Parts: sequence; C-alpha cells; structure tokens
Amino acid sequence: MQKSIVLTISGYTIAQIGIIAILSSLGSTGLREFFAFTAFALFLHGGLLVFLLRFKRYFTDQRTGMPLTRINTANLITLLRISSVPTVAYLLMNTHFSEMKILLPIVLALVFLTDSFDGQIARRTNQITKIGQMLDSISDYSLLVVISVVYYRNEIVPLWFFALIFLRLFLQAFGMLVFLILKRPVETKSTWGGKIAIATTMSLYVAEIVGMYLPHRFRPFFTGLEYAAGGIVFASFFEKALIFFRHGKATKTR
Repeated sequence: MQKSIVLTISGYTIAQIGIIAILSSLGSTGLREFFAFTAFALFLHGGLLVFLLRFKRYFTDQRTGMPLTRINTANLITLLRISSVPTVAYLLMNTHFSEMKILLPIVLALVFLTDSFDGQIARRTNQITKIGQMLDSISDYSLLVVISVVYYRNEIVPLWFFALIFLRLFLQAFGMLVFLILKRPVETKSTWGGKIAIATTMSLYVAEIVGMYLPHRFRPFFTGLEYAAGGIVFASFFEKALIFFRHGKATKTR
C-alpha cells in the first residue's frame, strides 16, 4: 500500500504542475505566478502524502475487513478531486484571461461531478473504505474553502454568503475538535444534509461563473440563487448541531 500511495501522489503532483505550466503559457502569467502555484501544489500533495502514509491502516475493505494492497478506483477519484485544488485556484485567480474564463466552468463542473462518481463507484463495486470516507470530507471542504476565498476576493459572491460558508465549516471543525479533546471523537462520515449543502454550494459556484458571461440584467436571478443556497446551507447547521448533541449524549452514557 505504501508504494501505491507514493506512486499515486507523485503522479498527481507531476500532473498538476504540468497543467499549471500549460495554463501559465496560455495566459502568459509569468514565472512568478507559476512558481507560486507550483509551491502550493507541492505543499498540498506533500501534506496529502504524509496524511495517507500516517493513516494507511484505514485502507481496509469495510465489507471484508481485509487491508487493500493498492489504492482502489473510488479513492483514486477522491484523491484526484483534492489534487485538482491548485488548478481550480489558478483558473479562478486568472479569469481576466479569455482562455481561463472558458476553461473554468468546464473544470469546475467536472471536479464537482467527481463528488458523486466516487461514492457511486464505491457502493456499486463494494469499494467502501474508512479512508475513503475521510478523504471525501477533506476533498469537499478543501475545495469549498479555496473557491469561497477566491470568489469573495473577486466579488463573485457577497460577504454574507462567504461568512455563512465559513461559519458552517467552523461549526464542523470546532465540534469535532471539542469531542477529540474530550477523547470522544466523532466518526468522520458524510450526512445527507451536509452532502445537499455542499452540492448546492458547488452548483451555485458553477452558475456564478456562467453568470459572468451574461448581461447585468440577469443579476437578480443569481442573487435569488444565492439566497436559496444560503437557506440550504443554514438549514444544515441544525443537522450538524443535532449530530453533535446526539453523539455527546450517547458517549456520555457509556
């Protein structure tokens, strides 16, 4: 498994740096920006490599309990989504170039679609693993953080929506940290409410990019989408709070 992890992350690292190099040449952004995003890609993949090696024991088939000898297809797709973060960030930071503006909605849509592909493949081929559940959450939140920051910086989404997303992420992280300190860790797994909130936010982010091509008179429509997505994200607060409440109550009585 260790060899599979190293080879997979090395391949994804080289691929991401290669993609950034191609995009840099298309947009003529210069060496400084290329090296900055290359450093970001190296840092991200280095951290991912350390994480996977640290938790390689979780590459276990939950159905049979047998350890895997290599990374399965479902986990490869999830890791690809995490690996694509530098490319997505690069495209978002360079939307003033026509080539990037065309590529961005396509890349975003493809990356977001992998969020459903990996889960479906894992269930249909019995490839469900503990590490897969952990990576699924990491990939969702890492993408949301990066895209939300860049969207707010470029005034694509309003401050209130940006704050709502980070408040939701803070609630997730803070709750899990509290239970970790109390030595009653919460199991890392996706919930229906969380999945719906993330899918809604990702769909909104793709729609916002499309809106950049449309006349300003269409802006009220996208404002309506923002309020609808914000309502769904806000509703997910209550589901997460209920999960933490039930977990605290259940572990307290043990």
